[in-house]
Formats: sequence, structure tokens, C-alpha cells
Amino acid sequence: MKQIQIPSGMRDILPDECEKKQAVNRKIMDIFTLWGYRPIETPLLEFYATYRSSFASLEEETLYKFVDDSGQILTLRTDMTLPIARVCASKYTGGNLPLRFSYCSNVYKVRQSFAGKRNEVTDCGIELIGLDEKADLEVLSCALDVMRELFRDRCVLEIGNSRFFWKACRLAGLDEEQSAVLSDLIDRKAMTDTKQMIEAAQLRPEEKEFFNRLPLLGGENALEDAEEVCFDEALREIIRHLCRLKEQLEDLGYGRNISFDLGKVPHRDYYTGIIFEGFAEGIGSGVLSGGRYDTLLRKLGRDLPAVGFGVKSDLLIGHVETETQEIRKLYYRPSQEADAIRKARELRKYGPVELVMEETE
Repeated sequence: MKQIQIPSGMRDILPDECEKKQAVNRKIMDIFTLWGYRPIETPLLEFYATYRSSFASLEEETLYKFVDDSGQILTLRTDMTLPIARVCASKYTGGNLPLRFSYCSNVYKVRQSFAGKRNEVTDCGIELIGLDEKADLEVLSCALDVMRELFRDRCVLEIGNSRFFWKACRLAGLDEEQSAVLSDLIDRKAMTDTKQMIEAAQLRPEEKEFFNRLPLLGGENALEDAEEVCFDEALREIIRHLCRLKEQLEDLGYGRNISFDLGKVPHRDYYTGIIFEGFAEGIGSGVLSGGRYDTLLRKLGRDLPAVGFGVKSDLLIGHVETETQEIRKLYYRPSQEADAIRKARELRKYGPVELVMEETE
């Protein structure tokens, strides 16, 4: 018999694993509820034009695209940030700000088969719409509460600021193409290639020093080191904002779970301020990521600041302690089925009950 296949990058989640995943998602969503974020659901399908108009550097090959019966191109959502931004721009046109949304939804992205990543993943996250960078502390604290609920002290949230790099590029006179290439090199910590590109560009000595040192501006003294290489007051103000966040987070008791990395440069072009990524012991990739995106809603017709993050819950299965209720079995003979259902109804007040019909002789 020929084996029945499923599409590349997809997977079936069987009961044992599914129960663990649902337990993890409940832990995450409970934190969001405690912070006052309300759940929202959006359609699985979005108009392709919404993505096309929102992202300057849209990766076409990563989208699942379809054509509907009227000839319009549709796409499976690749994240929840854009759909929620669309909802805010179209359905929340009054002045009831800020808006706090939470979600737990599947998102879809076509990935290279040899990359080992899934094309369908579950994201649980929040979006805070309508508050400027003064709200950064709230969202970072919520992210840290999630990380500590899942991993206790076996986790760290790395914080950076995308504006630090892009502002420096504009101040140094680098064009969009040069900035895009340099951002990729710095994000990959490609020191030799970064140095070669910097030498080829006509930059002042202090600008060269800034970009050459940027990939290394992480760790315990990241903010102090970053301030040393700032060649403009606008860059120093960004560092001062991060220093204030550091002091506040430490005062709130998160000091052991935070670090700063100014060499973090996001691939997504809508980030405009803080960016952050959460890591946990025993998991090789980031399990949480987010940042500020103050210009995205403007492209959808409503100019509002926003910040948020998402948790990749699929990565957490097997790494987070969860409790599942034991399912007790109630055995009965075929002639006693109604009585067994009645008895099980009483027992289910104390937990799950599975009905098991005994074989007749």
C-alpha cells in the first residue's frame, strides 16, 4: 500500500506531543491575560497586496500564494503582526488607544527543504498598538515573565535597537543598497567582509571604527562600549534609552535574564526601535522574538506606533515542564453502556474518564 504523504514542511502532531504543546500555549496565554492583553483571531488568508504594500523587501519565494474565484491573489499569513495591524487600521478607527491584543495562531512560510525548519509553526504573542517607546519596558517585562514562567532562570533576553544601525548608515551617507548589504554582514558577524566593505566606502575614521566594532558590541559591557563609538548625538540618545531600560529592568528583578547586543540587525525592514530575542538553555535557536515597528500601520492607512513579540511554541515541546491529567479508565460490559456513561459523568467532576468496553466471552 502506497504511503500517504503530507506537504513538505508540514507535520502531524500526535496526542502526547499535542497535549504538551497545548499545555505550553496555555502557560503563555495565561501570562498575556494577566498583563491585560485580549485574544484576537484573524483569517488564515490575507490579500497578497496587503503584504506587497507593507514590506519594501518582501521575500516572494517564502509566500504560499493562491488565486480566488474573482482572480485576486491571496496568501497564507506569514506572521500575525501584519494581520493585527490591518485590523487596527480598518476596524479600530476611533480614539480608544492603546490597543492590547494577544494571539495563538499558526503561520506559514515556505522554507528551503534542507534548512530543517517547518513551514507551518504556531506563534503565541502580543501586540501593543498606540504607545511610543515609553511602552518598551512593559513589553520587555511581559516577554521576560513568559520566559521565566517557561524556563525559570535558564533563559536570557537579548536586547538591541535596529535604529542604532540604520541611523548610523544615514549619518555616514551610505545608500540603501550599501546599508542592506552591510546589515547582513554585521548580523552574521562576518568580520572580514565587513571590514573590506567599510574600507571600500568613503567614510570618516570614526564612522569606520563604529561599523567595524558594531558586530562585537554585545555582552556585559555592550552599552558602555557602544557609547564609546557613537559619532553623533542621535546615536548617543539611542544608547541612553537602552541604559534607562537596563536600569528599570534590573530594578524590577530581571537583571539576571537580560543582555544587550547592538550588533543585532533585523532582517525585517519594519522594525524601527528596540528588537529582542529570547534564548533558553538546551534550545539551539531563539524561542521568542519581537521589536518596535512604528511605521507599519502608516502603510495601512493609520499612523500609530506599535511594539510586540511572538513565542515559537513548537520549539518548546519537550523543553518545558507541563502537567497533564491522568485519564482513568472505566470498564463496563456491553449491556451496561448507559450505566457506565452515567457513572463516568459523575467521575468526570474529578478528572478525565475513558470508557472501555470489556470483551464478552
